[in-house]
This record gives sequence, structure tokens and C-alpha cells, in this order.
Amino acid sequence: MSATKRRNRNPDQPRARRNTRAEQTESFANRVKLHRRIARGSASRLLETPASSLVTLFVVAVALLLPALLFGLNSNLASLLAGFQDSAQVTLYLQDGVSEVDGQEVSESLLTRIDIEDAYYVSPSQALEEFSAASGLEDLLQEMATNPLPGAIVLTPADVSPAAVDELARQLQELPQVDVVQVDSLWLQRLAAISNLVSAIGSVLAVIVILGLFFVVGNTIKLAIENRKAEIRVIKLVGGSDMYAARPFLYTGLLYGLGGGILATLLQGLVLTTFNSNLEVLMQLYESDFQLRGFGFRSALLIVVAGAAIGWAAALMASLRHIRAINP
Repeated sequence: MSATKRRNRNPDQPRARRNTRAEQTESFANRVKLHRRIARGSASRLLETPASSLVTLFVVAVALLLPALLFGLNSNLASLLAGFQDSAQVTLYLQDGVSEVDGQEVSESLLTRIDIEDAYYVSPSQALEEFSAASGLEDLLQEMATNPLPGAIVLTPADVSPAAVDELARQLQELPQVDVVQVDSLWLQRLAAISNLVSAIGSVLAVIVILGLFFVVGNTIKLAIENRKAEIRVIKLVGGSDMYAARPFLYTGLLYGLGGGILATLLQGLVLTTFNSNLEVLMQLYESDFQLRGFGFRSALLIVVAGAAIGWAAALMASLRHIRAINP
């Protein structure tokens, strides 16, 4: 008899599993439809008050744009530093007793180092000719009995960061043939320091902006909840949870953050176009075609996603706090 029961049960078990899967699929589809309906309702309410919605979107966009521009400026400065790599030169003035042959050998040996991109030897006679042409004192220099200029080696570091250049200069100063090491990249070091300062300011501003966005979006959600108190009370009376009542406001915060992020990426194009028209005049003085680059696809996507996440999180905190205070 037990065998008969087992045979009778087996056909029903796969059917029960199929029914369970169908119910789960139907439940998931219903949830998707519900969220879609709530999202459309939130978007419709934003369109019902276009003026206030646009003001909030603009505030969110500007708040996201400011730190993004600073981080973008820092990235452009890093690109500018890399473009001026050849301008970061180190000059080694050799001892008086070093002959031209020895100077050439030292120059060739330096080329074997991985931290040196290029190096060439300048003889005392070549240095005198260059100085005469640059200063216009050919007649005076020709009357001198001896050449006062030493031989030199001009090299370009492979790494032009201030720390790497300083370390390279320290090592080269220890060479017995070297008298003085001169680093011709002080302005690059200043530019790198400015880049680090911009990055630090951007990080601090990003934290301030996040807190400000929580306040702006949270205050907007608070006003929306005040206008729909009666609806929230009805939801609570029929057994709806606080989280269920908060769903429309979560989508409202999400839409504010998403729209603000998209608007921020559009505004940065306008800002960079204005800056580049003025920057072009400055770069022509340095014989450079450098221009500020806008956000790439990943950076723009990051701004949009960050805006949406901040808007949703701010709406979650504000809506749950205020909805819990409403008694049915």
C-alpha cells in the first residue's frame, strides 16, 4: 500500500513545482508593473509642477557639476604635465678637469639608466657659442683669454613628477664628474602642486555637495509628503507599510538625481566651450594646442549614477522619517 501511495504522489510533485514557479514569475511580473506604475506617477507629479521641478533639477545639476569640474580640471592638469615632459630638463655642469671625451662617455652611460629618457653632451665651446648668440656679447666674449663655461650634460627624466626629478638630481649630484646639478622644472613642480591642491579641494567640495544634496532633496520630499498626508493615512489604515507609502517619494528622489546628473553633463560642455575659447589665446603664447577635455563616457555615466544614488538615498531617509511621524 505504501508503494501505491508513493506512485500516486509522484505525478503531483512536478506539477506543484511548476505551479510554484509560475506563481513566482507572476508575482515578479506584478511587482515590476507596480514599480513601473509608481515611477510613472512620480514623473507625472513632477511634470505637474514644472517650475519648481526645474529649479530643483538645476540646483542638483550645479551641485554635481562643481566637484566634477574640479576633478576634470585635475585630470587635464595631469595631461598637461605629461605633454610638457620634454620641458622638465636636468642640467649637469661638469668639473673643470673633465675632458670632452669623458663628458661624452658620461652622457652615453646615463642613457642606459631607465629613469632617463634622453641625454646629450654640450661642450664648453658649444655652450660659449649658444651663450654668445643669446646674449649678443660676441665681441666681448671673443676678447676673453679663456672660456669660463664648463661642459654640461642636458638630460630629460623619464618620470617628470617632482619627487622623481628631485631623487634623480640627488643621485646625479653624487657622480664624481658632476659639479652642479640644475633642475629646470620649477614651474612644472608648481603646476603639480596646483594640481594636488585642486584635487584636495574637489574631494572636500564633493563631501559638502553630497550633504547639500541630501538637504535639498530631503526638503523637497518633505514638502511632497506634507501635500499627500491624507493619502498616506489611507495607506496606513488599510495595512500598508511605511516602505510601501514611501515608494513614490523614492522614485521622485531618484528622478531628481538622475535628471540633475544628465543636466550636469550637458552644462559641463557649455562651460568647457567657454573656457577653451579663452584658453586658446593663452596656449598660443606657449606654442601649444592644449584644450580642456570634457567628461568621457565613463565619467559622465558615473556622474549620472552618483546623482541618482544620492537622490534615492536622500529621499529614503527623508520619506521614512516623515512618514513614520504620520498617524493613521
